[in-house]
Amino acid sequence: MNEIERALMEHPDVADAVLHAEQSLDGRQFTIAFAAIDADRLSAGKSRRLQAETDRRVAQWRRAFDQAYRHDVDSLAPSFVGWTSNFTNKPIPEPDMVEWLDCTIQRIRDLGARRILEVGCGVGLLVEKLAPACDVYCGTDLSPVAVHRLRAFAQSKPELRHVEFLEREAADFSGLAPHSFDAVVLNSVVQYFPGIEYLHRVLEQAVDLVAPGGHIFVGDVRNLELLPAFHREVQSAKVPPGVADERLERKIFLSIAQERELVIDPDYFRSISESVPRISGAEILLKRGSSYELTRFRYDVVLCADREAASACNESNSLAPRTEDWTSEGRPLATDPMAAAYLQHLSMELGNVLRAQFSEAQLPDVVIALNQRDFAEIVQASSIAPANPGNDETIEAQV
Repeated sequence: MNEIERALMEHPDVADAVLHAEQSLDGRQFTIAFAAIDADRLSAGKSRRLQAETDRRVAQWRRAFDQAYRHDVDSLAPSFVGWTSNFTNKPIPEPDMVEWLDCTIQRIRDLGARRILEVGCGVGLLVEKLAPACDVYCGTDLSPVAVHRLRAFAQSKPELRHVEFLEREAADFSGLAPHSFDAVVLNSVVQYFPGIEYLHRVLEQAVDLVAPGGHIFVGDVRNLELLPAFHREVQSAKVPPGVADERLERKIFLSIAQERELVIDPDYFRSISESVPRISGAEILLKRGSSYELTRFRYDVVLCADREAASACNESNSLAPRTEDWTSEGRPLATDPMAAAYLQHLSMELGNVLRAQFSEAQLPDVVIALNQRDFAEIVQASSIAPANPGNDETIEAQV
């Protein structure tokens, strides 16, 4: 064990560490320090990150609105601001966005809902198109900037003056009457939820607001089954020619391990009626449209509110979902955004710890904190000797 590895393992969150050296394309030697984070410490740490991540999301929306209305403070109309391609880091072309929106609008209209609750209404893209034909339309959003802008926009349009906007987080349904909506819509928003447990809590409450025979529309869900393919294509499009296959594979692996959004296996929705009996079924729908990025790796879900179960299964309210319900054949059914956020935060913290102890010349180029499963996989894939070779069995037993 070298000094860097020893220093990392003195941190109370670190269960193992390894230093890996390799050569860059220009011949420069660089090093990566990988740290395996204790499972219990990771669980506690990601809980502490929840509020910080919520504040970060609000700040992101504020920046997005500032960008959208920087040149015309009087312009309140919804726009496609913030929709950036993962492949090019440039705004997605507007024709692609218009087609994406039109397909989404039609899919929601097909539900025949006249009373809609939209959770996470954002810049108001759906509000502008759907609300004029609705008897009741209520939009909620976490961002005070979004809610303020949309209220002003709706008041400027006679066909939108019946729309109500509420500033609140997605899981807050207080004051909304049971069975008062034909549809609850969550479009292109669940990827920003802190975890699958949070989404489950939202759906449990949302279905109580849906009238028997109504629906919950969950749109633009990122597909966990296609996450490896997605990151492979993104990384392959970005890496310069000549990068070794091993390094490309590691970049793909780390992109998946460090995924900061909630990405969900369709099997989660297919099995949701087992723990939320008021949901009688789920229809998984392929995205429509020609845009590769907006359709290839995402899907829509229509959840049905059972006409009989909606009024007959109040006794099932105590039915608590088990963690096992969100796994299939031993694999998770969703990513863990809060864990990824905490690991990124801890990577920076560990880098600061090393900078306080070592000279610039001794420091690794980057420190990457991983959960113990991912650490074990990347050590094995990269043929790196762990800091404590005798601990391999312990690592495998803990993940």
